[in-house]
Amino acid sequence: MWFEIEKSALTALVATPLLAAAAASVLGRRAPALTARLGVAAAGAGFLLAAMLATVAGRGAVVSTGTGVWAIAADRLAVVLFLLIFGVSTVAQAFALRYLAGDRRAGWFTGGAGLLTAASAVLVSATTLVGVAIGWTVAGIALCLLLGTYPQLPSARDGVRRAGVAFLIGDAALWIAVALLGLASGSITVTDVARTQIGGPVAVVAVLLIVVAALSRSAQIPFHRWLPATLSAPTPVSALLHAGVVNAGGILLIRMSPLPNPAVAAGLLVTAGTASMVYGTTIMLVKPDIKGALAYSTMAQMGFMIVTCGLGLWAATVLHLVAHGFYKATLFLSSGSAIARARRHAALPIAPRPSGRRRSLGVACAAALPALALYAAVRLISAGPHHPAEQALLLFAWVSGAVATWGWMQRRSDLAGALLAAAVLVPVAVGYVAIINAVSEFLAPALPGATISATTVWATVGLTLILLTAIAGLRRSPAITTAHRLVYTHALTAGTIDSATSGARR
Repeated sequence: MWFEIEKSALTALVATPLLAAAAASVLGRRAPALTARLGVAAAGAGFLLAAMLATVAGRGAVVSTGTGVWAIAADRLAVVLFLLIFGVSTVAQAFALRYLAGDRRAGWFTGGAGLLTAASAVLVSATTLVGVAIGWTVAGIALCLLLGTYPQLPSARDGVRRAGVAFLIGDAALWIAVALLGLASGSITVTDVARTQIGGPVAVVAVLLIVVAALSRSAQIPFHRWLPATLSAPTPVSALLHAGVVNAGGILLIRMSPLPNPAVAAGLLVTAGTASMVYGTTIMLVKPDIKGALAYSTMAQMGFMIVTCGLGLWAATVLHLVAHGFYKATLFLSSGSAIARARRHAALPIAPRPSGRRRSLGVACAAALPALALYAAVRLISAGPHHPAEQALLLFAWVSGAVATWGWMQRRSDLAGALLAAAVLVPVAVGYVAIINAVSEFLAPALPGATISATTVWATVGLTLILLTAIAGLRRSPAITTAHRLVYTHALTAGTIDSATSGARR
């Protein structure tokens, strides 16, 4: 009896937002307020059902339902992603209740959000290659519909066009990969295809096509231009996009992780992810508008997620995309408040930065405190066998901690400031590794082991440290001022979408 209830809950979880989308297509114009509330209720109900299925998965059970192409299952990975999808959808649609109140396109948004939520649920739970591809494609179509909420805006039409082209390339690559894998293995079930152990050129080509699909959906180089072109969409749409849809690239790679993982695919992921991190972060730092900076921040964050996929750190990828999803949804939904707050404080004087001995103390602490946190974190994870990429991630965390501490010490360069930074940084570093370990243990039955060698990991880390050292050395060069201005100019230009060009395409 309980098994039938669990199967019904899984079916209802996927069907409820789809029914809300169908209701919005009929009642959207007649009763937009009622339709919006139905959308929120459907997403909220899905979140509660996901929480119930999470308790079932925590006991080691896997709930499955459906047959053939439409077979779905809720393992530990799926329920974690369910909580992300329905959590973000509930928050975004609840925000839209007031944001789109009285807007004649409110029903359109509710319908698109419901379709996107249902397609994403299918993407993370489908047990067949075709089911995964269907969820992937429908999610892309739903996003394009949401981006076209206001079709009378030239910038909105340009955003739909750019996103549509990138999605078309990625979807074609994914469907070709599905066809190749299905023909080579004689099955469309993900686990059967993985057990077949397909090798040779077919496996390499199929996996590379899947990588192309993931890069296109996550706005990674060379498919990065579509994401900044979507900023004219309503804020709830931006929240769904940046907190959910761009994560689909990482989700696809995780779902396909049991397949062969050739070194060329891992190298492509690390290269594209690293380039997107550098590119997105550089432009984010020069963007004058909040939503534009958030868009390029998303690109950089997705680059980090893609790198973790290339390194085979699947649990870290899941943790990152869940944390980034809720974090970025919060930032976009509060962007209006941030703009208002910036206007209120625009006239306040800016305190001068400390210099001389106080700045030297800040630089010293910026190096010492992250090293202390790194030592504590390494001690935490050294008790058991772990993949070396986990330690490698700590080196990247060390760089982030150094930058954060240096910025703090510029504001308070005294012993009390250093002690406060240590009191915050060390627990955060240890807690980060503890959470990674806990998530890894929970997701272990649903995720494959690491597939990349330790040599590749440490070679990547070594090259990164060499690059960072070279950049630090260049900062002392007299020519750095000219180079800084040149980089700033190029970054500002590269991050600008030509509105005149988009307006010409009517």
